[in-house]
Amino acid sequence: MAKIKPLKECPLFRNFSDKEIAVISKIVSEKKIPAGTPLFIEGMIGETLFIVKKGSVQTSRNIPGVGETSLATIQSGEYFGEMALLSEGPREVSARTVEETDFLTIDREDFQEFLKTDALVALRLVMALSLNLSEKTRGGLAQIDEYLAWKSGQENS
Repeated sequence: MAKIKPLKECPLFRNFSDKEIAVISKIVSEKKIPAGTPLFIEGMIGETLFIVKKGSVQTSRNIPGVGETSLATIQSGEYFGEMALLSEGPREVSARTVEETDFLTIDREDFQEFLKTDALVALRLVMALSLNLSEKTRGGLAQIDEYLAWKSGQENS
């Protein structure tokens, strides 16, 4: 039961029925991680989706010529690392807990087994993950456009 409520409150699962969330909860683990703990480093192979149950996480990226740059703070109810469930590629960012943080996690290995055992719910989850990644990509492109417009204005001044 401790997993069900935070899953229902997570935007990733907003269109899932109670029954589907109960099925998904079977592959979800709970973790408590101390403040200041690195969860992963940019370039590591991703293996886990993280849902912040309580606490916060800071993401960052190493920008050549600039150094480590803070990107976002992920708060309770939010999630990250979804690409790790869909591919075995490297992490694009680093992530570290800001404070002691409680997580719900789904590991890629468990997710792949889930694809075999409950394909319909797993497919709905893959669709939700894909939709989320698409929305994030659109948002990122808008930020790139804003930056390029700003940079162009700076060069023309």
